[in-house]
Amino acid sequence: MLQKAVMSEPLSLPDLPLLRTRLTYRMHADAPMPAYKGGMLRGGFGYAFQRETCPSPCWDKADACAQPVICPYRWVFETPRPAGVEQLHNLQDVPRPFVIDLPNDQRTLVESGDSMEFGLTLIGRGIDYLPFFLFGFARLGEIGLGVRRATAMVERVIALENWGHSGPTLYADGRYQSSTAPLPQITMADIVVRAATLPGDLRITLRTPLRVKSHGAYLTQIDVPALVRAACWRLLALATFHGAGPWDADYRPVVANAEAVRVTEAEVRWEEWDRHSDHGGAPQRMQLGGIVGRALLRDVPEAVRVALLVGSLVHVGKSCVFGHGNYRLDPV
Repeated sequence: MLQKAVMSEPLSLPDLPLLRTRLTYRMHADAPMPAYKGGMLRGGFGYAFQRETCPSPCWDKADACAQPVICPYRWVFETPRPAGVEQLHNLQDVPRPFVIDLPNDQRTLVESGDSMEFGLTLIGRGIDYLPFFLFGFARLGEIGLGVRRATAMVERVIALENWGHSGPTLYADGRYQSSTAPLPQITMADIVVRAATLPGDLRITLRTPLRVKSHGAYLTQIDVPALVRAACWRLLALATFHGAGPWDADYRPVVANAEAVRVTEAEVRWEEWDRHSDHGGAPQRMQLGGIVGRALLRDVPEAVRVALLVGSLVHVGKSCVFGHGNYRLDPV
């Protein structure tokens, strides 16, 4: 069992920059869609990304590719294990260097001429492949969205400045807007500074299903130590595969500090989510539910605020790449 401890110095975070963007589709036809659009966007995007970046003989055969130079698709979706790194050697599900931040609306029909917005956060080396991501989503619009494969145009993509909701245009009118200006990335140092400005009392809102296991079972209520542990573990995995290298900091004292956080006024429920996949040729039905809702977190230590803030940006738990594990922190 973890012993309670007080952090004597700030937690040292790995070098892992983040780039937050917002994409806007303009629909060319009426598009019936699921209320929860994570599976549609992620599944369709992987298909479109490969067709935008790989020659046709490689389509659906990335695991058999013999090319000595690893292509963008394999770097993003079939990330190789770093040479000489023993950490996470038996990890089955290598994290992808991006997460989708789902739209706030729950529309099940996006009509022709209407727009649909969603966020895309690139992580670490994933930022290097920014143009491929943008053209991949443009290809997805051409292939079509939803059960009717309704076509759409990527109208605009912007990079979000720091913690704001606006920023420079990256893509418009079918073209990547190249610029010599640096991209507005969020560094781990920025996160530490931001966490220091937040109060000790925070409201956490679980925007999408949170699938975090603790003691062998998925959480059914907000458990701050388990959430902090999941955020730190995800940071370790992302840094190992998509950053400068394994994160060797001991984050156990931060988890121990999280035990003192009081959770009040919790309104949490389990929300089931089914996904159908044809990966591997045989249709599969996966149940990927988790908890959603909100609560107040009282007396949150600064080191815990840092870990929670990291998790809010990169998502935590299972199925992050579908948009799961996305939460927001707000001052009370």
